[in-house]
Amino acid sequence: MKVVHVTPTWFSPESALGGGERFAEELARAMAERAEVRLVSFGPREIRETPRPGYERVILKSWTRDRMAPFAPGLLGELRGADVVHCHQFFVLPTFLAVLLGRLRGSRVFVSDLGGGGWTPGYQIDQSRWIAAHLPISEHAARHLPRGRNRRYRVIYGGVDLDRHPMRPEPAHDGSAVFLGRVLPHKGVHFLIAGLPPEIPLHVVGPTPDSGYLDRLRGLAEGKDVRFHGPLSDAEVVERLGRAMALVHPTPVDEQGSAGVHELFGLALVEAMARGCPVIASDAASLPEIVTPEVNGLLVPPNNPTAIAGTLERLRDDPDLWARLSSGARRTVEERFTWDKVVDRCLAAYAEAG
Repeated sequence: MKVVHVTPTWFSPESALGGGERFAEELARAMAERAEVRLVSFGPREIRETPRPGYERVILKSWTRDRMAPFAPGLLGELRGADVVHCHQFFVLPTFLAVLLGRLRGSRVFVSDLGGGGWTPGYQIDQSRWIAAHLPISEHAARHLPRGRNRRYRVIYGGVDLDRHPMRPEPAHDGSAVFLGRVLPHKGVHFLIAGLPPEIPLHVVGPTPDSGYLDRLRGLAEGKDVRFHGPLSDAEVVERLGRAMALVHPTPVDEQGSAGVHELFGLALVEAMARGCPVIASDAASLPEIVTPEVNGLLVPPNNPTAIAGTLERLRDDPDLWARLSSGARRTVEERFTWDKVVDRCLAAYAEAG
């Protein structure tokens, strides 16, 4: 089987280093073990490389400056011969073009919406009629499928590479909490810092694109042990997660109790869990699909610093609870959230439409 993945941006400093870009890259890499795979994306220069046998990465030089609305006529040739076209992001120009071209050429076409978007005729034209099915990355994402006549879907979730994220060697932690992700208001870091007990160190890891928000967080952190690391290398992140007491993912909700289309799947959660790091997460968005309370982590009410404080203190003061959640976290990932499992779900969806 030949599968072409199409994504507007790719996992690189010259493109984007977000969860959506990592998702497409990791899925394509894992799928190359069982199919012929090409990942097609767009950037300021053309790149063609083979990171591993069976996996080709093609970056087309975009004719536009809009990162979320790239275009290159070479897309047509890259789709040639594809049995399956799997697009990442729904409301972007490359997906509209790949869906249309793939349908005209007889390919089976699927779309996983990873959040975000840009200019595309897809806002006016129902492109869902041209796809075989949606492949949302959580049930939460499935509840936010784009409007259209085709509502067929199969949830594929996201995964983690167990070799790159091994279980910590000893069942112990250094007492610290970690936040991992882009440091933006919709991540809820302000609720975490507001609730952080002064004696618990917090490592905030991730890019800080909003300087005003970062200043606000620094103000909230006065008198507390909060360290802003910015983005770290993958190796540094893996090492940090392998020592931490907990990853805290405090996704907020609005006045109606909705997180909207934020946190369609929490890759940071499963990466932490693979290292035996329990997760404290908001009971919101896709997070309850990953965190099972008292099994691999703990859920807290969203927008509630007091609940975050109490849960961190409970985890710190109960070593038996921590040890149980640590082993449960790793077990959950092995059973449900490896990239091999995601590939299984994708291949099953591709076959259903065959």
